[in-house]
Order: sequence, then structure tokens, then C-alpha cells
Amino acid sequence: MELSYVDRNRSATKNQLRFRTLVGLCGVMMLVSGNVREEASAAEWSAEPSLSVKGEYNSNLLLFNGNNEVWGDWTSPALKFKGSTESLMVEGNVRSEFVHYYGSQNRSLTNLYFPLRTSYRWDRHTVNIEGGFTRDNTLRSELQQTGLVLAFTQRSVWTARPTWTVGLTERLNWQLGYQFTDATYENGLSFGLVNYQVQGGSSSMSYQATERDQVQFTGEYVRFETPAIQQHWTYYGLGASASHSFTESLIGTVSSGVRFIASTQDISGDSLTDHQNVWVYSGKLKQVFDRATITVEGSREVNPSGFGSLLQTDRVGGSLSHNLTDTVTLSVEGATYFVTPLSSSTSRTFPQTRFTSVSPKISWTFAEWWSLGVGYSYAERAVGALDQWNFANSTFVTLTYGGPKWSVSR
Repeated sequence: MELSYVDRNRSATKNQLRFRTLVGLCGVMMLVSGNVREEASAAEWSAEPSLSVKGEYNSNLLLFNGNNEVWGDWTSPALKFKGSTESLMVEGNVRSEFVHYYGSQNRSLTNLYFPLRTSYRWDRHTVNIEGGFTRDNTLRSELQQTGLVLAFTQRSVWTARPTWTVGLTERLNWQLGYQFTDATYENGLSFGLVNYQVQGGSSSMSYQATERDQVQFTGEYVRFETPAIQQHWTYYGLGASASHSFTESLIGTVSSGVRFIASTQDISGDSLTDHQNVWVYSGKLKQVFDRATITVEGSREVNPSGFGSLLQTDRVGGSLSHNLTDTVTLSVEGATYFVTPLSSSTSRTFPQTRFTSVSPKISWTFAEWWSLGVGYSYAERAVGALDQWNFANSTFVTLTYGGPKWSVSR
């Protein structure tokens, strides 16, 4: 019991340290900007509160065998904020979701989202810091990133991504970047999930060849650690990307690269290491019309996971948004994921899985600050090697109050 108390104490201390570090970095940038008075004579600060309530039905919340039918209600207060001067910009969003499920799953959850972004510019230099804290369940943000359906539990993630960009010429930019991720799972080991940490660095060179064309070359190194199972992964690689504006409303982007991956398992003072190479790529095409936007994209990525292994995620997806009238908007988005563990003799593995989701939605702004949304979602999980196939149908109704925007300028 004493050990459990000490662990909780250490966890709370670590969380406080991460939060203070993130806030401290933003504070330093604000103080630096405040000292450059001649560049920061004009400042604007704003905040936008909102409140949403949602009712939901889901025929299979867990996307597994058995009776997982639930009804749910959501209450989501949020506050967007932004502040800027001629050289400094700070923006973020504080949002929470109080969720109650009834039926086969009787539970209450609290999801928290605190993304934060800051940017400071001087001369030819730009420093950006993106990061924040997210707490939600494994079938939300992690599923959207990796496409892997994990056991249902809460996940807390701290992230930080500072970058420093130097304009070498009017067309040529050089950027240095660092990334940090720390993910912990509530009762993770009992669900076969492990906490993990990711750290990495990158360097890229981008060149604006013409008004319509840009090319970029990137090198990166990443380390993925899972202390509970005494395993770590490292990978490094090179990549190139190019974007082209076919017209003012049609933009295409492609990228490709290779990742050289090493997996190391510590065993009784010794270690076993395996190596493999993976090609990664992405492509995106976006068309904007007067009242509609269409996006089509495909990619292969290497993602960390609470499963305790790196994942190769192949994804094909798209979205459509159309303003039927000035107050009514129809949107549809969908994607299919093929997920394969980057297995080795030292790592966990599972058969390739496929996950598909399609979500149409219609929203109506019926008053200045009020909107109503009605949507449907279909999700499907399949593991061919195990002859497993599960699907879920869900519907929801959302009422949102936007509230007036508060702003101050000097």
C-alpha cells in the first residue's frame, strides 16, 4: 500500500513538472517579446467560450465480440484563446468532456484537451513551440492516429514540439526540430498496454522553387521506449516532399522516405537487437470550390503504440464539406487503415488488422450563437487471420452554444 502511494506521488510530481515546463517555455517567449517594446507596441488578446451537449447511441462501443451496446451523454465546455503582437503569437484551447455511458458499459469518463502553440519571430528567425496535454480513451485520438483498436481505457499524453526556423534566403529555409511524447494508460498492464516515451530530433531544408512549387528534404532520428517490457526502438531516415498548386483552389502534396529501424530487448543484463527497413510515403489532393471542399489522401507511417511495438499504418481516406445554404453544412469523412506490427524476434506481434470508419454529419446554425448537429458513424474492425469481424453503428445529436467573443487590444 505504501509503494502504491509513493508511485502515485511520483506520477503526480512528474505531471506537475511537465506542465510547469510547458508553461515556462511559453512564459519565457512572452517575456522576451515584452522586452522588445518597439516590436510589440500593438497587442490583441481574445477568448471564445463554448458549451456543447451531446446524446449518443453506439451498438458496439468496444468494437469486440459480446454485448457492448451503450447510450451516452456528453457535456463539453471549452475556451479558445489567442494573443498576438507583431512578433509573438500564443493560441490554445482548453476543453473538457464529461461523458456518461449507460447500458452494457456503465461508466463515467472525463476527457481533457489542452493544445497550446506559441510562435516568436525576429529578423530571419522563427521559434515555434507546439504541445500540450490530452486525456481521452484509446478509441479516440490513438485510434485515429494508428488505426489499431486497443482495449478501452483512458490514456494521458504530454507532447512538446519546439522548432527553430532560419530564413537563409528569401526562398530557402532551414529548420531544426525536437519532439517529446509521454503516454500513460490507466490500469494499462491489466489490459496488455504499456506506457511509452518518444524523443527525437529532425533537420529539414525547404526551397520555394516557384510561386506554385515547394520542395523539402528532411532527416530525423527517433527513440521509442517501453520501460515496463524493457524494450526500446530507434529509427532514423531521410525523406523528401513536394507541393504544387495546380490552380488557386487545387493543391497537391507528395512525400516519400525510408526508415532504418532497430529494436533492442534487454534480457538478464544482455540484449538482443533486430534491424529492418520501411518505406514511408504520403499523398494529398485538396480541391476548394465556392461552397465545398474535397480532400483525398493516402499514407504509410510508422507510429508508436501502447501495444508495446512500432506499427506500420497504411491509410487511405478523404473528406467532403459542402455548404448547402448559409446556415446548413453537410460533411462526410472516412478512412480505411491497414495496421501491421513491425515485428521482430524481440517484440510483440499480432496479425494484420483492418479498420474502416465513415461519418456523415449535418449541422444547422439556427441562431447567432447556436447550432445543432446530427450525425451517424459506421466503424468496422477485421482480423482476417483470426476470422474476426466486428462493426458498430452510432448516431448522435449535438447542441452547441458559441457565446460572444471577448477581445482586448492595446
